[in-house]
Amino acid sequence: MRIFLFVSALFLLVSCGAGHIPAWRQNAAADTANFIESSFIGNESYASKYFDKMLEDFRMTVDPDEIVKAYLTKCVTDFALLEYSDCPEAAEMLPLLKNQANIEYYNFVSDKARNADDMPKKYRDIFEVSQNCSAEKANSALSSEKDPSTLLIKAAFLVKKNCYDAETAEIALKTASKEGWKKAALKYLALQLSYFEKHGDSQNAQLVKKRMELVVSE
Repeated sequence: MRIFLFVSALFLLVSCGAGHIPAWRQNAAADTANFIESSFIGNESYASKYFDKMLEDFRMTVDPDEIVKAYLTKCVTDFALLEYSDCPEAAEMLPLLKNQANIEYYNFVSDKARNADDMPKKYRDIFEVSQNCSAEKANSALSSEKDPSTLLIKAAFLVKKNCYDAETAEIALKTASKEGWKKAALKYLALQLSYFEKHGDSQNAQLVKKRMELVVSE
């Protein structure tokens, strides 16, 4: 349900107010939610299947501003998993786009945003924090985020901007762990391990390794 609400807020898939909701919108919302959930869990085969379905849902409209949402959703989801890209499929569609929100999400995931106004509104706070980076302020802003999916995306943005510490990774890790998002949790465990190793904290690095061994089988 949280993923579904996040999807609805992210791309306004569900119409505001009463009235007819086309079948493609309902299908797109469900398939998008399933794609994100499968990706965060780490079920690659299901994620691939739901991405194909999601893309087909949006293509029913033949509207570039709807179709691009499939590619942006994938890029945002990868972003949250610390898998960054220039989102090339969405980039190719830029000349066809009229919806400013789509352009803002593209700027966000492709690192093209140069100021807060280039970003989606819900991420402008974390952009401002990253400009004059303080890990303490960054973690405070991150901790105040109530939506788990949005929190992971904000955490990934801080990591990309090199405005993070071990606590940043811990906040994202706890969130992913609570939701049962195994792949996302392991990504942030690996980030935490890298941070400890880089800073010569061998004791905490060993603890993280042991924690990873509990869930990673040969």
